[in-house]
Order: sequence, then structure tokens, then C-alpha cells
Amino acid sequence: MKRYAYIGCRTTRERDACGNGIEVYQVNDITGGWQHMGTVKTLENPSYLAFDKEGQYLYAVHGDTTKASAFYLEPGTGMPQAINSVELKGSNPVFLLPDHTNQDMLIACLGSGNIVAVQRREDGGLGGVDAQYMFPGNEDVQKMTCPHQIYYDMDEKYLIVSLKGIKKTTIPAKEGLAVFRFTPEDGFHKIQSISGRNFDHCRQVTVHPGNRFVYLLNELQSRVISLYLEQSTGHMTPFQVSQTLPDNCVDTGSLLAGTLCCTRDGRYLYVSNRGHDSIAMFRVEQETGRLLNIGWVPSMGHQPRFICLDPLSRYLYAANEKSHTIIQYRIEENGLLTYTNNVIETGSPVCIIFGP
Repeated sequence: MKRYAYIGCRTTRERDACGNGIEVYQVNDITGGWQHMGTVKTLENPSYLAFDKEGQYLYAVHGDTTKASAFYLEPGTGMPQAINSVELKGSNPVFLLPDHTNQDMLIACLGSGNIVAVQRREDGGLGGVDAQYMFPGNEDVQKMTCPHQIYYDMDEKYLIVSLKGIKKTTIPAKEGLAVFRFTPEDGFHKIQSISGRNFDHCRQVTVHPGNRFVYLLNELQSRVISLYLEQSTGHMTPFQVSQTLPDNCVDTGSLLAGTLCCTRDGRYLYVSNRGHDSIAMFRVEQETGRLLNIGWVPSMGHQPRFICLDPLSRYLYAANEKSHTIIQYRIEENGLLTYTNNVIETGSPVCIIFGP
């Protein structure tokens, strides 16, 4: 079976980047090896990628701009063919995914403090903005509440948005987590928000496969906040805070949590640490959702902005943005990560997705 991996990269001088666009690899499901298939030139910084729900089209947001792009996936080769690019009603888009009806692409715009729904056309291209929501606190640029990710629960009933404050100030976001319902007809309807010290600068979220627990990553404090998800209402209740760094790691101002991901059986959770350049490993207690740290491994490179698992949760991949490598680890039965000696060299990688 042919499977393809798509790599989003930084490309601009302002980011000290050397990426060339969207990189495409064919993945061997048996050996886990990667073969480079080609590079798709795009607008600058195709920094996050997503498919539509049928896996026929690929979409990219262009970091540090106001644009998103759509691509058709060529049968047989998996290579993206450009359809169009559109202006968003927001700046520095950082994350996108299709809504549960597959009619819109939902996009988090970090720079302008809003989330937007962009219509999907019949040909897979992007149309106009159907709906948007502006987070409170954005009337003052020094107090902005900045959505960094927009993510569904497993049943796709609720949208979970993680929110950051301004990194270069001591003023936190007005809220760190928000929960919405969304329909293309009615737009975004907020049903809960949470704020507080642990909810400052919340970067990303992942949902346990059982759909009872949500794990939220605090970027500046390098913590995972574990929350219970009430499936009938979408409301969340925090119950644990876990440090992602060893207790002998002293923060010198350059330590930032990166990404988190959970295995498809829900037994293990992993977090990347930029600056410390490591991956933290946690065991998940299945009844309670509590995390137990089981150690750290080096990311084998600099600034692991992004980590993800292959579709079978056999391998973890760490994208080291500043050393231009993707490192493959095998996930052992006990959850520990073993370096496989498989290194994929590519310029400034910041996102990896696997074709359906």
C-alpha cells in the first residue's frame, strides 16, 4: 500500500528558514522508510497542513501572512496540484482542519486573535469566509488572546481552542481554553472558557481516544494540563498538572514546550520540549486519565517544534526546525522511544501529516 507523508516548512529569511515549500515522501508501511517524491513550491511558509475529510484535497496555512491555499492530490503519485489561494480575515494563520460537515476549513489566526471558517468549493478550492469569532482582549495589542490551535473532540461535537497571550509581555491571555459548537449555518457558538495561571500561553491540545480526557499544553511553563471532558455538555474540568521538563532543568528563558500527541490506544502521551531539545514520555492511567512521567529522550536535533505519530502508532517523528531534520523513533511496548537511525533531512520542518 502506498502512503504519503507531507511536510510543511518555514521558508522565509525572517524565520531564519531554509525550507522550499511542501515536501512529499512515500512511506513504506512495513519498514517505516521514507523516499522523497518531490517539492511543491507554494506561497511562503506553508507551516501547517490538513486534508479534507475525504482525503482528496490538501490545505495549507501560510504562517506570518494572511493567506491559505488549496491543492488537489494527484491520484497515483499523491503530489499536490495547486487550486487557489485566498485572503483570510485574520493574520498569521497557524492551524486548520475541516469542520465536521466538510463544508468549511476552520482556521486559527494567531496574529489577529480570531478563528475563521472558510468555505470549501465544489472543486476543492477555498472560497470566502463564512463565519469568524474574535476573542476578547484583542482591543489592545499588548493584551491579545491568540488562538494557536482549533481541534475537535473524538465525536466532532465540540471545537476546543487553545489560546496564548503575547510571548514578550507578562500579560496573559484573557482565557487559555475555549470550547465551541460550530455549524456552517450558525457559525461559532462558545459554550465554555477557562482561564488562570496554568492556562496562560496554552499552545496545543490533544484528545484521548476514549474521548473522556483532554490534554492541554502550556508553552511557557512547560506543563500539560489534564482535563475531564463531559461529553453531554462539552464542559471541561482540570484535574492534573504535569511538568514536561526534568526537575534539574533550569529555565534560562529559552525553554518552550512544542507539541503533544497520544497513541491511538490511549496508553501513552508524548511532548516535545524546545530549548531542552527533548521528548517527554508519559504513561496514561486509563481509568483516571492521569499522567505518569516515564522519562525523556533527546530529540537528536535543535528546536523540535512538532512531533506526531504514524497512523498505526508504531513510530514517533520529531521535526527539528532549526537543524532541518525529522527523526524517527520506534514506540516500544512499554511506551519508551527508541531511536531507529532513520533521519529525514529537510529544510525547516514544522508540520507532518500522513495521507489517508
